Amino acid sequence: MSDGIEVRRGLVFAEPAGQPLQLDLYRPVGNGEVPVCVYLHGGGWARGSRTDRAGDRLVPVARSGIAVASIDYRLTDTATFPAQLEDARAAVRWLRAHGAEHGLATGRIGAWGASAGGHLAALLGLCPDDADPQLGDGSVQGGSVQGVVAWFPPTDLLGLETDEPEGPPPPFRSGPPPSPSFEARLLGLSAASDDPARARAASPLTHVRPDAPPFLVVHGDRDGLIPSVQSRRLVEALSAAGATADLMLLAGANHEDPAFDTPGSLGAVSGFLRTVLAEAPRS
Repeated sequence: MSDGIEVRRGLVFAEPAGQPLQLDLYRPVGNGEVPVCVYLHGGGWARGSRTDRAGDRLVPVARSGIAVASIDYRLTDTATFPAQLEDARAAVRWLRAHGAEHGLATGRIGAWGASAGGHLAALLGLCPDDADPQLGDGSVQGGSVQGVVAWFPPTDLLGLETDEPEGPPPPFRSGPPPSPSFEARLLGLSAASDDPARARAASPLTHVRPDAPPFLVVHGDRDGLIPSVQSRRLVEALSAAGATADLMLLAGANHEDPAFDTPGSLGAVSGFLRTVLAEAPRS
């Protein structure tokens, strides 16, 4: 416990095909239930860890009053899509089943992700869990979420093949682009265009619906990996459908730019989640 945050690490939430998946829960210290969001790391669905950027990103949001459950999901060396979405849903179900034990308010749960994790967070919001039982008061239990923050997400997997980068490659990227591409590996293909129907089914843009939960989409306008048009398309489609969606463009920011971990950017995340996850008082 430090700086008003307690961290509960290594909580197993699912074991698909015998592979334990864990989450780390960052919770503000205090009595009473607090709202919670699932966080999904980036890494092209091929690498990355639930501990990535925790100190810069997850701790500040938790300190603001939102618990953050940063989760594992199966990477593409283990499983192809939709395994990653199934894992994210399993984490949400686990939080609903066990949240009270950890002081969490789980009637409304948020999803937040960066890059590949932003793609999965968007799908969590746009693809309701068919296993969710609807309760008599209109609430849900299960793997669906009620608010989404997507940072520099790929939203149109076919479009990634032709969309032009807006800036130089980000500093962490060296050498030629991978072949097959990250999105092709997600689909188990040599190229996403080899199976357009499968690529569309894995694209958030395909699943836009009028009753989607509120979205906050954040992207840099100098992204050298996932062009900001990917976010623009999603927000425009959500707005046209009648859903609530806001786009926040960070001027001069590249992919996974330090600008995303500033107090202003993280404050926007916290404020959005506090608003959309607020639960009506119990009578």
